[in-house]
Amino acid sequence: MTEKLPGLVYLVPLPIGDDSLIQYRTQFADQEIKKIKYWIAENARTLRRYISSLKLDIVIDELEIFEHNHRGKEIDLIKDLNSIPKNEPIGVVSEAGLPCIADPGHRVVLWAHRNDRILFPMVGPNAVITALQASGLSGQKFIFHGYSPVKEGEWKAWIQTLQNGLWRGYAHSFIETPYRTDKTFSTLLRLLPQETSLTMAVDLHGTRHYIKTQSVKNWKMNKKTWGKVPVTWVIGF
Repeated sequence: MTEKLPGLVYLVPLPIGDDSLIQYRTQFADQEIKKIKYWIAENARTLRRYISSLKLDIVIDELEIFEHNHRGKEIDLIKDLNSIPKNEPIGVVSEAGLPCIADPGHRVVLWAHRNDRILFPMVGPNAVITALQASGLSGQKFIFHGYSPVKEGEWKAWIQTLQNGLWRGYAHSFIETPYRTDKTFSTLLRLLPQETSLTMAVDLHGTRHYIKTQSVKNWKMNKKTWGKVPVTWVIGF
């Protein structure tokens, strides 16, 4: 199929946990990855480690890896993309999961559209969708909010908006850095109404994999310390 489509831009998934790769790795994916010499990566070291783990006899030192993240300048990204021969495929990866979904990559996709490059999103894991899928909350109406607020006043205003605005009845998903997991948990239990549904999707596909939805009231009855573990959160009012 892809042999007839030169210059593809592949959106390549990376594992979100130790058990991810075995679930989504396919012969087709391996064959496509072997075609890619030019890569745009959020972290070049992560990409090199991932490709090495596949054991596809790819010579890592022969790859051209351009490192770009959300803090980089767009002009530098465009310069690197324009330097890649038009008929050469390009691979795009983020640190984990699907590029462009709660991760960098959208600027590469926009460049591809503007330059008549065909995009080829590859199937793989995504923490936001996985958490929502397993939450039991609305999969028809949902919003991903990115990172949660930090200050107390911002938290209160945000929660009030979700309850009283047009977004009531939606599932609301967000993430936070692992070192803030316990503080985020405590903040949610303190500020959310007792009957609010709260989902914790903990260390997805990892050694501490755990997904649970229950009311804030019930979470308080079984409150625990989580430590520095990645969590995707979903709230339903």
